[in-house]
Amino acid sequence: MGTAAIPIILTFLLVFFTWRVVFTSNRDLVRARAWRDLVRRLLPFAAILLMAATLPLVQIVQVWWVPYAWVATFGVVLVIANLLSTPFKERRASRAFRGGDYAEAASLYRKLTEERPLARYWAFLGAALGASERHEDGVEASTKAVEIDPKYGLAYYNRALILNRMGRKSRASKDLKRALEADLPRRFRTAAGKMLEEAQA
Repeated sequence: MGTAAIPIILTFLLVFFTWRVVFTSNRDLVRARAWRDLVRRLLPFAAILLMAATLPLVQIVQVWWVPYAWVATFGVVLVIANLLSTPFKERRASRAFRGGDYAEAASLYRKLTEERPLARYWAFLGAALGASERHEDGVEASTKAVEIDPKYGLAYYNRALILNRMGRKSRASKDLKRALEADLPRRFRTAAGKMLEEAQA
C-alpha cells in the first residue's frame, strides 16, 4: 500500500466515524420516523461522503491548483451543510441555554415543540425550565418527552436533575437508572452513573 492510499483511508475513517456520531445522536429521530429531520441532520455526513468520493479524482488530475480548489470548495460546503443541519430556532435556543438565558431558551424550545413535537424538544424544554427554577414545569415537559419516546434517555436524565434539585432523591435515582437503560449519549451516561453512585453512597 503506497502513500497515495493514506488520504483515502483517512477520509473513509472520517466518513465512518462521522456516520457513527450522526446516527448515535439521532436515534430518537429514527424512532419517531422524523425522516425529514433526520435527512437534515445527515447533511454534514453527506458532504463528507461527497468529499471522499471526489478525492480519487483530485489525485488523478495533475494540476497544481486543483487540490486547493477542492479543499476550499468542500470547506464552504461543510460549513453550509453544518448550518443547514440544525433548524435556526434550535440553534438560537441552544445558544441561549449555553449562555445562561434559560427563559429565552425555554420560550424557543416551547415554539419548537409546537412546530415539531419531538421528544428531544420536550426534553430540552424541560432542561431549560428546570434551569430557570421552574421545576414543576420542567418535570412536566420531561415527562412529555418520556411519553413520546420512552427510549430517549436524555428525558429521564433531565427529569432526574430537576427532581434532585427538588429534593426527590428516590424518584431521581429511578430516572437515572432508566436513563442508563435507555438511549443516552456517552457524556451523559458517565454523569448519570456518577450521580447514581453518589445517591446510593
